[in-house]
Amino acid sequence: MFFDLNKIFSKNLKTDVQTETPKVKIVVAAFEDDCSENSGKILAQYLAEVDFLTVQYYENSAKDVFASLNGRNFFDFVDCGKQILYTTEAEVLIRGVREKDKVRLIFQTVNQYDKLNYPMFSLLNSLCLPLSYFQQQELPVSMISLIAGAVLAASAIKQNKKQKILAKVVESISKTKSPQGLEIVYMPYILNVLALIYLCLKFDSLKLQDVRLISDLLKNAYRYQPASKDVLLIGCVYANLGQLYQFAAENLGRYKYIFYKNAVECCRYAQKYFNRYSYPYDFGALSYRLSKIYYGYWKQSSDVQALRDAVFHLREAEKVFSQASFPYFWAAIQGDLGLYLSLLGLFSSNDEISMLAVNNYKNRQKVYIKEQKPLEWAKAEESIGNIFYNSGKKHDDEEYLEEAIKYYMRAAEIYENGKMSVELKQMQICIAKADEYIMQLNRK
Repeated sequence: MFFDLNKIFSKNLKTDVQTETPKVKIVVAAFEDDCSENSGKILAQYLAEVDFLTVQYYENSAKDVFASLNGRNFFDFVDCGKQILYTTEAEVLIRGVREKDKVRLIFQTVNQYDKLNYPMFSLLNSLCLPLSYFQQQELPVSMISLIAGAVLAASAIKQNKKQKILAKVVESISKTKSPQGLEIVYMPYILNVLALIYLCLKFDSLKLQDVRLISDLLKNAYRYQPASKDVLLIGCVYANLGQLYQFAAENLGRYKYIFYKNAVECCRYAQKYFNRYSYPYDFGALSYRLSKIYYGYWKQSSDVQALRDAVFHLREAEKVFSQASFPYFWAAIQGDLGLYLSLLGLFSSNDEISMLAVNNYKNRQKVYIKEQKPLEWAKAEESIGNIFYNSGKKHDDEEYLEEAIKYYMRAAEIYENGKMSVELKQMQICIAKADEYIMQLNRK
């Protein structure tokens, strides 16, 4: 059973955020492991006062599920959370798990691991707070702002709308005094989450001072970490540094190579803590991020080994994110593999690699089928046509060129039906070039 708390609690805003953007629908589940009676409801009541949140309280804590992030039953933990999200139709789920005298708040969304073009808020990026906050029902204003910011950072609302609200959340946090008497053991979690909120706000317009600020927050989280003795937190800090440096390399040209190098090192360190067996989704997400980092480095350096590394890490991600469980993310991986392998086959003059790329594009079409997603299907046809055209031209192979024309014509038909004149004209040019090359071969 769940309750809508916004109708019950309507006090002045704790976070001082005012916006006309759509609200984020969240659900707070009853805390697990005997935190204290109504601890989850207490948090839900505080968050119901934040104007950009629509809050529900889910009174079943799913105590039958092993509520630990130590890897043993990670899939059960994830699936239980997804079931609550589906039941309540919420965007973000907050669960609380007691660990001695502290409460670990865990933020979960349905598509947490397949939206990696933006900063990823991993399930493991939890926020630990004193149990006494909930027992005494005195949650500091700064902590309410921080939790609300974490919810927003984890949510899937449109990035331009998210950033507008995050800017005001960050401003609210900066104006609020830090809680008095908070033990140092909690600082790494707070700094890590705060860094993620800043990164979500600035990732597509990073300046050097932003990178320094966010990296300082994360490095201080690492420095204070021994007090918490939480190795998962170290992995989160490294993973977040990795994505920070990736976005920095993509936005800042001056130190691009240094940022790419640092991004690789941090993501690899994170994978030492998030191995493929205990934390498969985080391992796979890091593999996918590494593929993007290596591909970005290849575009700058033309280092073919970087392209090979990009393919390797995509293959690692492919092992984790299956077509059955992550159909659209799997399709994205197949499309990326098709691109990387086609480039690798072209530069190494290896047709076997090029044909592997064709198979990957066809795999993508298993998700983006012609009848349902004609444009995506046509783009894959166009890419396959390009592979056959490049191979045909490199080897003076008429059969390859004829195959290219076949795929170009299929794509052109979709573009014509969709009245996409620019794309149709491009296909007509490609068909003409392939025809002309065939005629040249026949004249020899």
